Amino acid sequence: MSSAPLDRALVGIRRHLLPFLFLLYLVAYLDRVNISFAAAGVSADLGLTTASYGVAAGIFFLGYVLFEIPSNLMLERVGARRWISRILLSWGVVAGLMAFIVSAQQFNGLRLLLGVAEAGFFPGIVLYLSQWVPAAQRSSTLAGFMLAIPMAGLLGGPISAGLLSLHGVGGFAGWRWLFLLEALPAIVLAFVVWRRLPDRPHQARWLSAEEASALEQVLQEEQIQLQGSGRQVHGLLAGLRQPRLWLLGILYLAIATGFYGFSFWIPRFVAEALSPAVGSPVLANLVSAVPYALAVAAMLLVGASSDRTGEQRMHVAVALAVAAVSLGLAIAGSGLVRLAMISVSTAATFSCLGPFWTIPSQFLGGRAAAGGIAWINSVGNIGGFLAPIVMGRLMMRPGGDSLALAGLAVVLLLASALALLLPRTQGMADQLKTNSCNATPPRR
Repeated sequence: MSSAPLDRALVGIRRHLLPFLFLLYLVAYLDRVNISFAAAGVSADLGLTTASYGVAAGIFFLGYVLFEIPSNLMLERVGARRWISRILLSWGVVAGLMAFIVSAQQFNGLRLLLGVAEAGFFPGIVLYLSQWVPAAQRSSTLAGFMLAIPMAGLLGGPISAGLLSLHGVGGFAGWRWLFLLEALPAIVLAFVVWRRLPDRPHQARWLSAEEASALEQVLQEEQIQLQGSGRQVHGLLAGLRQPRLWLLGILYLAIATGFYGFSFWIPRFVAEALSPAVGSPVLANLVSAVPYALAVAAMLLVGASSDRTGEQRMHVAVALAVAAVSLGLAIAGSGLVRLAMISVSTAATFSCLGPFWTIPSQFLGGRAAAGGIAWINSVGNIGGFLAPIVMGRLMMRPGGDSLALAGLAVVLLLASALALLLPRTQGMADQLKTNSCNATPPRR
């Protein structure tokens, strides 16, 4: 029987839902990492050392980790529309207040509050998409959503360079304009989410009743199959007792340590690569987009490959191995060679995210999925808290840049080895893919 309604529903998700979620995450990530572009101005005005800047960069994740699981459980309870709009509004307000800080203590305090405000957004969207997208299309869909991470780096440089050029306008420093103007989209989008984001397919105005029914039937059949086969648990405590969940948490800790370890410092590496020929910080911010441009292409290719083969474990392991080797080569090089290798490592690390975040929904459902996905992200983001702090301290030492990159290379190599410990998912993914392709809408 025809699966045309399901195909049209998936096209509708790619055209209407995914771009909107991508936009939300792009705004979130810009507000999270814009301090990497404001670092020079903030440090000079507030008297921050490299180490204290690293503390401010990392303290965001402390608040984020503490409130991640409660936030995602609340989203599962009240629905994505209400809770995501609340998250957007609160983080937009906090991000805007950073334009008015006058001390290092205020800087650290607002970075901590920003993490609290944004907690639950990313795992909430991962959970939300698992309720909309069949397993056979999930890796590429999640990769498409998470393209916002490298796109924030790709666009963040030029946007930040433009906002920093407002230095002196209205008596405001450029970095203050940067924080203020990049916070406004989150506040505006909070009200758009409240009015427009559907919680379930049958609420989407851009899906016909037949398309929504076909999509929900496939998703329901996948849940029944996984739960009936014993492959998926739904209780929160049962989910937290799963050894695979703990392995994924430790693995994501290593992954996050890798990409947060150097993402906050990419403008510095770029500036060093261009120096002494070019000393312009604006040009350095523009060139900072290069690693993220490569990451966009890598995420699309790896996500599509994972969906096509129905395999996630090796896609994650190989990508992380490439990232580790590239950082190792960056240590041996300097200038543009180092920048090129860091760019390859950035792309490889980010490319594993789509396949990685497909795995939890294969064995977690309901409140187990809400709590488990948040738990994985919480453990992972401990790396986001620690990595910038450790990097900042190491880079203050003679030869510290190479020492810091060597540490990250070891962590990424360990992550690749951990990925190989994950159970093979080929058989289950193929079976779900077959069910999705053969699904038909219910008879009326």
